[in-house]
Amino acid sequence: MDTTRARATLAGGMALTMSLALAPATMAQDTPESAVQAFMDAVAAKDFEALPGFFCEEQADQAAQFDISALAGEMPEGFDVQSLLDAFIFDIQLDTLETVSESDTEAVVHIVGSIGMDVDQEALVPFVQGILEMSGMEADEAMVQMVMASMMSEFETQSEDIDAEITLVPSEDGAWQICSDLSFAGDTMTEESSAEPSFDDGMAAEESEAPTDGE
Repeated sequence: MDTTRARATLAGGMALTMSLALAPATMAQDTPESAVQAFMDAVAAKDFEALPGFFCEEQADQAAQFDISALAGEMPEGFDVQSLLDAFIFDIQLDTLETVSESDTEAVVHIVGSIGMDVDQEALVPFVQGILEMSGMEADEAMVQMVMASMMSEFETQSEDIDAEITLVPSEDGAWQICSDLSFAGDTMTEESSAEPSFDDGMAAEESEAPTDGE
């Protein structure tokens, strides 16, 4: 076997992989359909910093409707909010993604599917443990499960059907960007935010249920 050629092939493959990984988002937005798909993938991946780049300037504020990192404002100072964000799952199903019209200045994509949010209870464990420890409580398995049960009792999985036409326009660099109101986003995210577990109420309930020294 020619080891020199093998090394060269491997090096070339690694270089190509790195170039694709570091390529700008515009590569994923070269068609209207791929732009919508890339946006949905970014939402599912919770890549909130990238979301504004999928919208035209007039609609860029819509990115905030999908950004659940705002939960950081409810966390105690110094707490690693990533442990909470890791537990939230965007469940996005796309059944139809079809360009119904396209010109040099505008395109319309028909999208059918659903979007919702759920909680990975296993991934929620580090967050609950951190909250208990910062509260000066023992984070044993029984207490963790008790707090999680209280939190999950207040959270209801929400899902909304999508059947919409999304208007896109090309940016200065040629990437297609969403430039219409994503009506399915506002209602879904609002319902989700109202259904988030109440951390303060949950902790108060657990403290009241925890046994006292006299028991």
